[in-house]
Amino acid sequence: MPNSEKSESLHHKHHNGHGHGTRSHGHHVFHLHGHGHVTRHSHSHHGHGHSHGSTHKGRLVQHTMHTLEVARFDVAVLALYFNKAEARDKFCRAIQYFCKFINNGQPGIAYDIEKSSSLARKAFRIFKFVNDLYAFLTPPPERVSLFMIILGKVKNLTQGTFLFLDQFSWAAKTGLYKDKKRAEQIGKISLYSWFVSCVANTIMEVCVFRPLCTIINCLTIRRLELAYRDKMITLIKAFMDLTVGVGLLKLKPKIITPRVTGVLGFLSSLISCYKLIPKVEEAKKKTPIYRIEAYESPQ
Repeated sequence: MPNSEKSESLHHKHHNGHGHGTRSHGHHVFHLHGHGHVTRHSHSHHGHGHSHGSTHKGRLVQHTMHTLEVARFDVAVLALYFNKAEARDKFCRAIQYFCKFINNGQPGIAYDIEKSSSLARKAFRIFKFVNDLYAFLTPPPERVSLFMIILGKVKNLTQGTFLFLDQFSWAAKTGLYKDKKRAEQIGKISLYSWFVSCVANTIMEVCVFRPLCTIINCLTIRRLELAYRDKMITLIKAFMDLTVGVGLLKLKPKIITPRVTGVLGFLSSLISCYKLIPKVEEAKKKTPIYRIEAYESPQ
């Protein structure tokens, strides 16, 4: 072999690695691998553009399907949320107390919306007292103090009484019950019953929150932190409801005005709406046709 050809061959090997080379022929490139494998690549410009267009179109379709899946799942969670009568009731309660905050007890559009929302909520609560009656008759769990058992039964009894008597208030406002004076007395008793249930519930939440507060200072565990936060929100809501009861009964009319009652009732309703939001696991179980993976970004 001539020296020039030998030098060119050695230079070609050094440039392409040990036993690897590249040969070109026309519009095709051949990659030579060490074990005799040959890979052929076409550099046709027309084919490359078609492939790039197909890839872009595929990504666009994938992104559209991903967006559709997310939207479908969100609507499914929303439908699951508003399928609960309790969620609809708390949503109407938020509207009711927001309008109470706006009107401040004065006649007007907000006042009319408040009254109509209150009447609509009473329809949602028909026969709801059965839940509290069942809880009242259910034996208490083990290892619970007698004080907590009594508070729980008082709460169930008074809340059930409120819900039962509230049906007569609804019947009076719809015209089914004609004795207005008796209806006002029943409405007053039902409101006091609800106030007593709020007092019992607030005391129970304070009793449950105090030992949890002591534990969380000693053990910084994520599970206990979540329970602490949840109980804190529940305790705040209990105090809000207690203050709303004072305002509705007009026990402190100069301090707890209709506007204060309205804003506290509105915030309490928002907390209730938040606590009723279904968890992702619950939504996934009850809406199996919607893929939870839709929340993940497409690859």
